[in-house]
Amino acid sequence: LWLINPVTLECVVGTQIKKRKKKSYTTPKKNKHKRKKVKLAVLKYYKVDKNGKISRLHRECPSDECGVGVFMASHFDIQYCGKCCLTYCFNKPEDK
Repeated sequence: LWLINPVTLECVVGTQIKKRKKKSYTTPKKNKHKRKKVKLAVLKYYKVDKNGKISRLHRECPSDECGVGVFMASHFDIQYCGKCCLTYCFNKPEDK
């Protein structure tokens, strides 16, 4: 494209940028973790006696923000709430 000015004669080249070549990756894409749904998972939280009395197997979270029905995960020395991150540690005395 040529532009004519009274003082100088200028040549303006188009401002097009070349497209880059598409990058070819050597390793395949990482698969995301898919959560497995457990059917009737609520049965793991309660136990029914022979008399028909229902008892909880896990502790409910006492925090105000969780409310009723949020159970704490019970590990071998820790009880942990996954919603509010409340943790109770049970330290057993070590035998030497």
